[in-house]
Amino acid sequence: MESTNSTDPSTPLSDAARQAVAQICAQITEDLPGISHEMVGRIRAEIPEYAFIPAEEHRQFVLYQGRMLLAGIAEQSPPQQEHIAHARELGRRRAEQGLPIELMLGAYHITFREAWNTILRRAAADHPEHVGDLAYLVTLIWTWIRVLTGNASEAYGEEIQRAQVTRATLAHRLLAALTADPVQLEPAATLAESLGYQSDGEFQALCLPAEDWPDDRTEQLRHRLTTVPGELHCATAGTRLLVLGQRHDPDTVAAAAAAIPPPGAGAAVGVGLLRPGLAGAVDSITDATQALSQTGGQHRVVRFADAWLAAGLGGQATRLAPLFTKAVSTARTDSHLAEAVVAFADHGLSVAAAARALHLHPNSLAYRLSRWHELTGFDPRSGDGLVASLVALRLYRTA
Repeated sequence: MESTNSTDPSTPLSDAARQAVAQICAQITEDLPGISHEMVGRIRAEIPEYAFIPAEEHRQFVLYQGRMLLAGIAEQSPPQQEHIAHARELGRRRAEQGLPIELMLGAYHITFREAWNTILRRAAADHPEHVGDLAYLVTLIWTWIRVLTGNASEAYGEEIQRAQVTRATLAHRLLAALTADPVQLEPAATLAESLGYQSDGEFQALCLPAEDWPDDRTEQLRHRLTTVPGELHCATAGTRLLVLGQRHDPDTVAAAAAAIPPPGAGAAVGVGLLRPGLAGAVDSITDATQALSQTGGQHRVVRFADAWLAAGLGGQATRLAPLFTKAVSTARTDSHLAEAVVAFADHGLSVAAAARALHLHPNSLAYRLSRWHELTGFDPRSGDGLVASLVALRLYRTA
């Protein structure tokens, strides 16, 4: 961004006024180390988020800004290339530190406001006859603000974009390492640390169908994840879009995914267990993948913790199918019998409670359980028989 001449040539300052301004700026520059402490305190009071910016680093930036501004005013000159380069350095630094851009710009305005007020006070005390002349400097001050904040903002945006591309690349490499065969835990540890994860902390994976997440929608999700508490990164791995998180709320992540346009697109999400370490992250990815298979193609959230039985056996469904042929057939032709088994399991193995839930007489419920046993060979009143019955009903419910 190029600097422009600031002063209005039709209203130049007199030589006496220029000399007075130069003297004021020189005096303030001598006192600037102390004044910069006051400016930093003012910024941190008005913008509390600056508390996490190292105080000495903050003061050095303010001190430099003050010196270059006062020199520019004394010389009646706009920002030079070195000043612009410093503003760009500040923009990149604040982006790296995660400070919102509007707060960075607010700090700029506070710094310039306080510097201008200091000039006015010194002029009123030492050169009252030239206070009115200072009005001609407003355009110059505004040029400094416009040029420096514009360049700082541009560099801030460039750094954010660069960081986003870097994070997306690292996330893709991390999830590729965790889903490789065999798993590559050693390089994964380095990648995880680079992304801000604690490699020995607890991980939890979420899995979404990649076909529902084209590049533009995935990029929106990636941006949303930066606003959600916790450490969260996502990347596509084959037919899956994986989200790996630490210190997060999976419901918040699922809600963020469901809210991404187009309207009504929703999100089918499988949620894995919270597991320790990177080996645990691998298992949580498996959990989430298996849980996603239980969404039935609907836009809903399924947790492995709730659907572990069917989800965990899903990969063995074909091999185990002969064990459950009679049960699946009975459930298809006599759904009221299957209904009775599920109600019995869901109501504490109580015939009376299950009967009330289905609006049946207890004897009718008991008959249905016996009939199920007779047709399938699985006695729902026994532990093994009930488990086998539920596996048949849940694992093959779409048959």
